[in-house]
Parts: sequence; C-alpha cells; structure tokens
Amino acid sequence: MSGTGVRKLWGDGTPVSLPDLSGLSRAERIDALRSRMSTMGAAVPKFEPSVEESAEQKQDSLAEKQDIVAVPSAFSGLFPGGGLPRRAVTHLVEQPLVVVDFLAHITAQGGHAAVIGWKDLAYAGVIDSGGVCENIIAIPNPGTEPLNVAAVLCEGLDVVVYKGPEISLSPTRARPLLGKLRQGTAALVMVGTKVAAPALSVDAEITDYVGIGAGSGRIRGVEMQVRAVSKTHGVRSGKVLISRPQDAALLEPEQPTTLRAVP
Repeated sequence: MSGTGVRKLWGDGTPVSLPDLSGLSRAERIDALRSRMSTMGAAVPKFEPSVEESAEQKQDSLAEKQDIVAVPSAFSGLFPGGGLPRRAVTHLVEQPLVVVDFLAHITAQGGHAAVIGWKDLAYAGVIDSGGVCENIIAIPNPGTEPLNVAAVLCEGLDVVVYKGPEISLSPTRARPLLGKLRQGTAALVMVGTKVAAPALSVDAEITDYVGIGAGSGRIRGVEMQVRAVSKTHGVRSGKVLISRPQDAALLEPEQPTTLRAVP
C-alpha cells in the first residue's frame, strides 16, 4: 500500500522480552515498544498526545478501565462490555470487512494496532472509513516465529490482529503468547489460528449489499449477520451494516413527503 502510511515490519521471529510496561502511560508504552521493535527492522510510530486529543484520551482511558477496546457501535451491542476484551483472545472468522471496520474505528480514536500475516488486507478501506493508517504496524511476513512477534506487540498496543494457518494451538505452544498477552494491554484478535477457550468468538456472514437497485446504483454498505459467543454473556446475534461515513447518510430511510391541500 504505497502512500497509506502503514508501517511494515519484517523480523526473524526471535523477539526479546520488553521491560515491564505496567504503570507506564500510553506514550511511554509506545516508546518502549518502538525501541524494542527497532531491532526487528522498523519502528512503531511515536505517539505525541496533544491538547485536542483530550476527549479521545478520556474515551481510551475509560475503555482501559473497562478492560475493553471499543468497537464500532454497530457491533458494540453484541460484545460483552461493548468491545474487544483486553489481555484476552478473540477468535474472528476470516472477514476482512470486519477487521478494516475495527481498525478504522480504533485508530480514529487514537488507538494503535498491528496486523500480522495478512498480506492482502485492504488498508485503503481504513482510510476511507476515517481511520489513521500511521497508527497501524503491518507485518505481512512475520518470519519463522510469528507467535513471538505477536507476543511482543501485545505488550504495548491496543489491538493485535494475527492471521495464521487454520490450526488449533496446543496449550504448550500457546502458553508463551498468552502469558505476554495477560501482562500487556492489547486485545488479541486471531483469524484462522485458534487457542483453547477464547474470551470471545465472532462469526460474520454477508447477507446483503446495500445501495444498488435494479440495474443502477453502487454498493454503499454491506449487511452481515453477526454471531458473538462469550464466556460471560453466552450467545448474542444480530444484523450489522458496515458502510463508510460518507455513505451512511445516504443509506438512511427517506422521510415521507407531507402533502398539504391548497384551497
């Protein structure tokens, strides 16, 4: 993705543990992670808070207190606490539209994310939906130990998306990753690869394309049937509409015209 500002990293898959990040501010965590990841060939974008971001910082602080990463409102009613659980695993079906929507929302609120192993994810969609690609570390080729790369990133970011082979990790193989995850700040979203007993499992199936008529129009939104299964809230399901902000108003039902009789 030339010109999108997405940071790409390539590593040999042998990261070393970060220093203790507990008690550090967001900027300090990002700086520590940035320093560590520089040994893998690239750097995490430096986070420079400003006065204008105070409202976003309050929202992010609230999300951290609730141990969730906030997601778009269309999904929040289906997820426990209204978002992705931090320091825990979410299994997600391979549905790139959902991931792009999450990344756009999270980065627009000042959050930082990483995407590991998803070579063809359409980052242009993040920009179209109002996201900030400079806040995303893209690692299309994570090396021979991609789980180690994910473990390092989970210590300092808000969300890490890991796309791997369709396998279930044994408890022994998953233990180092889950240990780092519990010590960090991120919500880990796993696509393809699974661990035992995730905090949340999300399935999403496209059911309709909105905005096209009989031989006219263009796709302005995608309707999905989403099913979320969590340890705490059981099963929740519902329909979700994903669209760009500039298209959302066009999808609202037209108000009926009121006719008035003229004497």
